[in-house]
Amino acid sequence: MRILTPLILPVLFVALTAMTWAGAAPIGQLDHEDDLQWVGFNDAKVVADAQRGVYTATFSTTLAKMNNVALSISGYMLPIEATTHSAHFIITRRLTGCQFCPPNEPTEAIEVFANSPVDYRQTIVTVAGRLKLVRESSQGLFYRLEGAKVE
Repeated sequence: MRILTPLILPVLFVALTAMTWAGAAPIGQLDHEDDLQWVGFNDAKVVADAQRGVYTATFSTTLAKMNNVALSISGYMLPIEATTHSAHFIITRRLTGCQFCPPNEPTEAIEVFANSPVDYRQTIVTVAGRLKLVRESSQGLFYRLEGAKVE
């Protein structure tokens, strides 16, 4: 262990420097992944019904109170249509194409219906709109933001 200790600090310094240059959040500053709103969405319990081809979500009391409430949340855009300019897309907690990131949970995706088309971005975006809870879905999407706009 004594041999490894002198190596740990330089490696840690290089890693933190690289993260800062890559645009990661500075030390002590939370990024969107630490957004408690995403954690709260995991309170939904999801069950698959293979015979009917649908997923059913049961929402906690806290989540049920959020139905039809204004919400602003940050995450990554996931296009649904084969275009880079659309009013209909999905926002996810984590970047879906990142091979080093853990995968999103089924409850960590929100279907977005924006008021007007927006350009696709691979950076974090903040989307605001009215949250709708979806109890049954053939696509496995249980949250919608309607009348949304990218801030």
